[in-house]
Amino acid sequence: MACLYLVLASAACGPTLRQVHADAEYYERCYAGDFDPNVTVEARTACWGAWLADHTSTQPPERIKFAEERLRTLESDGATRPLPDDPPTPSPVLEHEYPPAAPGAYHTSGCDPLCKAGWTDCTNRCEIRDKPCKTACESEFRICLSGCP
Repeated sequence: MACLYLVLASAACGPTLRQVHADAEYYERCYAGDFDPNVTVEARTACWGAWLADHTSTQPPERIKFAEERLRTLESDGATRPLPDDPPTPSPVLEHEYPPAAPGAYHTSGCDPLCKAGWTDCTNRCEIRDKPCKTACESEFRICLSGCP
């Protein structure tokens, strides 16, 4: 019975899940502020300083070290994190969004780049499931390659 009381007492002394979540959320808010151009350097410095002062007891050491380094950087030169210039291009979702590859069963020649460019132009004009169009493009590709040494 004494063991049970000891276990319950030790669990009651630790941080609650709500506190752990609140500390992590505050960290994420400061981290997001580093990427927001509307947040001033003073606000970033205040955010990281407050997080280090009040919210580190439940956080992993890597986060504490990052916050300390970030605070030093902000206090020394006010450096902000660079924002990405362009959003990354989304990957094609459907198979027909990928550019079709040129037929690979043919020999290569000096005309290869020209013929592959023609292949791409031709297949871009084809409808998604238009097999006769793609067959015609393949014929053009073969003719193009056969015209080169």
